[in-house]
Amino acid sequence: MAISARGGVPVLLLDNLCLFYGSDSFSLSVNEGDALSLMGGEPGVLSRLCDILAGFRSPVQGRILIAGEDITTSAPERRPIALVSPRDPVFGHLDVADNIAFPLRVQGAATDTIRSRTARVMALTGLEALATTRADRLTPEQDLRLKLARALAYAPRVLVLDDVLSGLDFRGAAKARQLLSNLQRALGLSMVYAARGREDAVWLGGRIALFDRETLVQCADAATLLERPSDARSAGLFGEANLLTGHVLSIDDDVARIHLACGGVVEAMADEALEADSLCTLCVRPDRMTPLFGTSIAGDDETPPLMASIQSVLHTGDQIRLRLRLADGAEIDMRRPLLQSTRVIKPGATLQLAWQASQAVAFPMKDDL
Repeated sequence: MAISARGGVPVLLLDNLCLFYGSDSFSLSVNEGDALSLMGGEPGVLSRLCDILAGFRSPVQGRILIAGEDITTSAPERRPIALVSPRDPVFGHLDVADNIAFPLRVQGAATDTIRSRTARVMALTGLEALATTRADRLTPEQDLRLKLARALAYAPRVLVLDDVLSGLDFRGAAKARQLLSNLQRALGLSMVYAARGREDAVWLGGRIALFDRETLVQCADAATLLERPSDARSAGLFGEANLLTGHVLSIDDDVARIHLACGGVVEAMADEALEADSLCTLCVRPDRMTPLFGTSIAGDDETPPLMASIQSVLHTGDQIRLRLRLADGAEIDMRRPLLQSTRVIKPGATLQLAWQASQAVAFPMKDDL
């Protein structure tokens, strides 16, 4: 699977890379000044990819190129790639300035270079007032800024961030996101960011590489991943779509009419590979379904409605999250904006589910889903 960024020689190219023995290979690219987020259900896989980029692990196969130069076998200290991770320790007994300067001294940088780079990155990360503070006295958010400053002191071509917001409270995470966004724009940083969920993946605003375990499923911007998923795995992983099994009754003008295994006949947009009289996986996001109480938009034998019962109701402040059970025992999620009256929305209530055909998509069924 080859997925490339927009035209031009990429600053980072992963060519036919394979992370584990027996897994599929993939290709990805990052252009100068772009940000690529990595998202998947298994954080260990994303961390492994970050370690491979930084040179702490070796890929099973494939190449890593920086501006066309193959660095696959280069040692970490010889790569123009800097990794920031919660696994990277700081020297608690040293102050902030000495922590930043230490790796530069190990590399044999000149004193003036060390002094100027340290001062510059402390200014960029807002650490000037903490220059003489011991690292073991920093808050988690300040500790992250120290690690960023230490990485930026190398002037890397690519900055790799592995789950850097873990351990931060809401306020600290918000400040860290703002700092990273400012640095990315101001310095034109090329960044690879390993996220831990959809909300964490979208804030940088660039493309998102979506992984199902070690397999790259799709790489696109957030809008494309939500509205035009490449398959049911992509829809489920990024759009948190409900996946329903059904039989395609007919396809007309790219709209499939589907008899669901849980009962009910519905419509959805048909994937180009979908065929009539075949099994399919229908994907519909929780926020695209409409509940109907005490009425039915389809009551004949040929178009029976899709019925469900409410199992649980959760008010989150800005929406209502419902857990629904279908006739075959399967459970799905639905999300609705707050309504003026929620009297009928309570556990045990029965409702009919409906959606416009354009709000769902049907893919050919695959054995690995």
